Amino acid sequence: MMTILFFLLAIAILVFVHEMGHYLAARQCGVAVERFSIGFGRALLKWHSKRSNTEWVVAAIPLGGYVKMDEPNFEAKPLAARAWIVFAGPLANLIFAALAYAVLFHSGREEPIAVLAQPKAQSVAALAGLREGDRVIGIGSNQIASFNDMRWRVAQALVGEGAASISVKVERAGGEVISVVLPLSAAQGGEAAEANDPSATVAALGLAPLSKSVRVIRVQEGSVAQAAGLRDGDRILRVGQEEVRQPDVVITRIKESQGKPIELAVSDGSQIERVVITARAGQDGIFRIGAVVGAEVETTHVADEPLQALAKGVTRTWEMSLLTVRALGRMLSGELSWRQISGPVTIADAAGQSAGNGLKAFIGFLALISISIAVLNLLPIPMLDGGHLMYYLWELVRGRPLSAEIQETGRRIGVALIMALTAVALFNDFARLAGW
Repeated sequence: MMTILFFLLAIAILVFVHEMGHYLAARQCGVAVERFSIGFGRALLKWHSKRSNTEWVVAAIPLGGYVKMDEPNFEAKPLAARAWIVFAGPLANLIFAALAYAVLFHSGREEPIAVLAQPKAQSVAALAGLREGDRVIGIGSNQIASFNDMRWRVAQALVGEGAASISVKVERAGGEVISVVLPLSAAQGGEAAEANDPSATVAALGLAPLSKSVRVIRVQEGSVAQAAGLRDGDRILRVGQEEVRQPDVVITRIKESQGKPIELAVSDGSQIERVVITARAGQDGIFRIGAVVGAEVETTHVADEPLQALAKGVTRTWEMSLLTVRALGRMLSGELSWRQISGPVTIADAAGQSAGNGLKAFIGFLALISISIAVLNLLPIPMLDGGHLMYYLWELVRGRPLSAEIQETGRRIGVALIMALTAVALFNDFARLAGW
């Protein structure tokens, strides 16, 4: 229920921002706005502003919104004014994202330090000579402040640029600085990096933050972990006689148990207990205990001054916009899987999870989706803002607008494209739920 509520809240905020961009631009250009609606269908709440003569509405179907203008008044405006009114909606989403990122950069956040754990044997990082304790200080020409920063740079290289490799600069104990080249293609085979997932690729390269211990993040209701007495916040110190500090080692040993009892040494902070647990096989044949484990890592507090935070917010919005456009281009060329497109189910789940992780995580989620809305609306598809701008470009070049018949045909094509895109997104949602 909370997931749905936060999803609807996120949609309402971002739709309001988008439509407010259109509204303010219309008022600036002297176009009368008859209705400003959040949602479609029957009006649940109404308020009529005497000052602007606009009806403000919250409607029953909260998946979108619109600004209804005086059509003859709008069409009578110069081409530049009409284009500005149309473009102002996506621009408002981009401004919102930049301000949201600026707030996050200024407020500060705890991020894992970019000190590496021992790479797995035969991994790309291990073969390149990286080892435990190396601190990543640069990727390409970019300085690295934290492990999250490093993951972001890998995402840009992998998804945005389609790079075949990255240059990683590390500092070792004693101050020695070395640079190594890691081939991204070597980490993109199979499940580990399916669909060019940057986080999976980072892991497949053998790059992980140095962990002090393995912490139980969440124990599922009715699981064997709960039955064995594991609790949220417990630390797993040993699996059998093997000391563990990395969560992937714990996960691997559980998978390898094949349903045989395994012994865990678990600490709640005051005492160490011996827990014997028997993993169960899921429908996919993988053995699990029903607990989410994660690394307990050393963090660094990263915060920026207001002007620097604003500049970084604008930069991050620009980079994310380019990343989204490039990803769409690579989908069209077949280089990137269409399985990366998410629908309302996945977005709702992400909204709920981000809200559960605190206000900052939810703000970051809103910024990301706001950028996606802006980029989507600027695509040259009839029915979207980008489609209208495409018509205006034709009018600018040819000196006259497209005929009503051609615009109607374009509208039908646009509806078909949007329906197809929606169908793909919904299919991907249900495929993820079904584990396909």
